[in-house]
Amino acid sequence: MEHREQVFQTINRIAVPLFLAFNLGVGLWNTLQRRWYYAALGFGFLLLPLLLRLFYQVTKRRRCHQLDFLVYVFAFLLYTVGLALRWYAFVPYYDKAAHTLSGVALALFGLLLFHFLSPEKSMEAARFPLAAAFVMAVVAGAGGLWEIGEYAISLLFRTDPQNVLTTGVSDTMLDMIVCNLGGLAVLPSLYAYMKRGKRSFLLGVFHTVAMQKEEPAS
Repeated sequence: MEHREQVFQTINRIAVPLFLAFNLGVGLWNTLQRRWYYAALGFGFLLLPLLLRLFYQVTKRRRCHQLDFLVYVFAFLLYTVGLALRWYAFVPYYDKAAHTLSGVALALFGLLLFHFLSPEKSMEAARFPLAAAFVMAVVAGAGGLWEIGEYAISLLFRTDPQNVLTTGVSDTMLDMIVCNLGGLAVLPSLYAYMKRGKRSFLLGVFHTVAMQKEEPAS
């Protein structure tokens, strides 16, 4: 794990500044074009380092470079490319792929939340049903809250992010379905981890953050 962490620390030294510079460019370009909403989206990405730092401070964990990389990639694909560059509107099925990936990301954070809240701090195989139910509750709940947020945006800005005018409720329902499918796709790896200690990449990230003895973030 230490070797993998060192590899991703090196990758992040290059990737993170590139992600931030790209989004700064998106924000500046849309500001020049007076597209204030998309400018705000571009600049909003620049808050990600602060949010990650806050996460490590609250959870009292050392920085996990693998987790950082995953968060930046997910945010770039779902937030920058999907929203700020409007691929959701122009690229067929990109929206559904993004919602599926969001289910995977939410499953990881749901699993971390399960571990942090659990008094036992145990990932024994006998606790798999409880862990799986908790993870899927987080995925389904967060996916539902996202759709509520899109609905609120449609009321405030008179837009149609849920494509209600063209699809009725179909787009919203499919978004929630594929998000849950993304979460379900993580469960076999979770079972293998809890049963045999087998670590996929995603569960390796979980193990690095949650299971090792960590020092409080500075």
